[in-house]
Amino acid sequence: MPRVRSIQMRVLLWGWGVLIAGLALAFWRYSSTLDQETARDFERDTQAKLATVQWLLERGGPFADPRDRQDFLHSLGGSMGMRISLIEGGRVVADTNVPFDEIGRLDDHSTRPEVLAALGGEVGQATRHSVTLDRDMIYMARKLAGQEGAPDAVLRLAAPVSLVRLHLQRMRWALLAAVVPLLVGSGVLLWLLSRTITSGIAQFTEAAQAIGDGDYRRKILFYPAAEFQPLAEAINRMAKKIKKNVKIIENQRGELWAMFEGMSEGVMVLDSAGLILHVNPALSSIFPRAHEFIGRAPLEATMSLDIQNIVDSVMAGHTSERVNRQIELKDRHCAEMTVVPFRDHKFRPRVILVFHDTSEQKRVERVLRDFVANASHQLRTPLTSIRGYAETLLDAPPAEDEKRREFLEIIHANAVHMAKVIGGMFALAKSERDGKRPSDLHASIPQALDHALKNASFAAGDKDIALDLAALPENLPAAAADPDGLLQIVESILDNAIKYSPEGTTVSVSAEADGGSVVLRFADQGPGISEENQARIFERFFRADGNGVDGAGSAGLGLAICRHIARNYGGEVTVQSPMDPQAGTGSVFTVRLPVA
Repeated sequence: MPRVRSIQMRVLLWGWGVLIAGLALAFWRYSSTLDQETARDFERDTQAKLATVQWLLERGGPFADPRDRQDFLHSLGGSMGMRISLIEGGRVVADTNVPFDEIGRLDDHSTRPEVLAALGGEVGQATRHSVTLDRDMIYMARKLAGQEGAPDAVLRLAAPVSLVRLHLQRMRWALLAAVVPLLVGSGVLLWLLSRTITSGIAQFTEAAQAIGDGDYRRKILFYPAAEFQPLAEAINRMAKKIKKNVKIIENQRGELWAMFEGMSEGVMVLDSAGLILHVNPALSSIFPRAHEFIGRAPLEATMSLDIQNIVDSVMAGHTSERVNRQIELKDRHCAEMTVVPFRDHKFRPRVILVFHDTSEQKRVERVLRDFVANASHQLRTPLTSIRGYAETLLDAPPAEDEKRREFLEIIHANAVHMAKVIGGMFALAKSERDGKRPSDLHASIPQALDHALKNASFAAGDKDIALDLAALPENLPAAAADPDGLLQIVESILDNAIKYSPEGTTVSVSAEADGGSVVLRFADQGPGISEENQARIFERFFRADGNGVDGAGSAGLGLAICRHIARNYGGEVTVQSPMDPQAGTGSVFTVRLPVA
């Protein structure tokens, strides 16, 4: 970058340049005028001296002896500082700078310009080099009236040119002596002026830098001249507007950042190179380690080649519209992805990815479809049976009372089964509706077990099944559950155990505290559950035997309801089977609930 002179130096150089140019022009004009005026003054002075010498010579004469005249003129020339010559007929008869004895050797002066002009009646004047004195001289001559019978004489005065030049030189030096202080003084004034200007500019620069650094309160209150006032006011207005705009931008940025951080949808912002620039917390629910891949490609964070291909296509400019895609993730997760392209301030392509986790929505849709299909299947069979027996009773009722009673009992049994199916669906819906775990749950384990065992005793007695409750530990803590919910869990598991246990067997029940949990175990001696079915018995309407309804009217909702209620309380229901590996029989259902 070329070196740029400061404004202070420019002011000094330009000021001095203009001043020197002006002084030089003035000096030239003054010198020219001085030369002319000095020449005129010298001419007037010489003429006056010439007239004075003429008058003195006329008053002092006539001289009887030429030597007296020579001495007289010599004394006058010495006092005047000039050379005086007297010329008669072209011959020098007296000269103050030449000894009297050598006067006769001087050249004829009749042809000298000043002598000729004087003889013509004028005041002769000439400047030339004097061979006698070996210097440049200024000559001025005047005619003298001669005596009777004598030729006219010429009185001539001569002065060295060096005298005039010395006078002029002294005048010029005097002028220069006055110019030098003027230059110095003007330089000081120019420096002070330039310093005032540069200090004002420095103040403007500091204010602009402060505003650029974020100090928008900085104002310019003082400026070196009125010409700076519009600039100062403009900078002050600019600072005020910038401060206002920055506040708006900061507020908007805070709002946008709060929205970005608080969005339930996961957001991934990419830079112009297609690398991850920002991610919000919600994205971690979809891609748990996304925040660890800042500055890297989306493929590394999502492990999805489809997402990376879509991003590459948008970044390549193949489309400028937003793109919506349903993407499948691992572990049966899915999400709806919206790709929003835009351009940054340098018009480079940028991309924002918005992920809406639709896994729960898809799961609910899938469960709803299964629910409707299974419910339709579960209700269709008993309805068909009821309709068939009812039509038979209406159209062709059997004659025997026993047969009619049998038909009515079948209709009643199917109606009871339908009531159980509908009741189970309502219970499951209620447990799902309750959602989050309440904070003030407290359920007594002994009371729930006592109530459930009494209710189950009739069904167990019909199959000669013994219900064995192990001794409960002292100070058994209460469970963090709703009493009705806990009772429904216990009754459903006992009902399921009695239903599938052979006659004459035992169902054992126990409870204990385990750290921060209360554990209930229900062991039966029924047929074991295969490993494949253990993961599915908690699904709605699932039955290991593949039938929609068993003889007891079960619809396959009990265990699903139990697990869902337990999970709403922060607990879990699990199964271990078979307990006798050789015989393949026996199952233990474990209910674990947090302590209240």
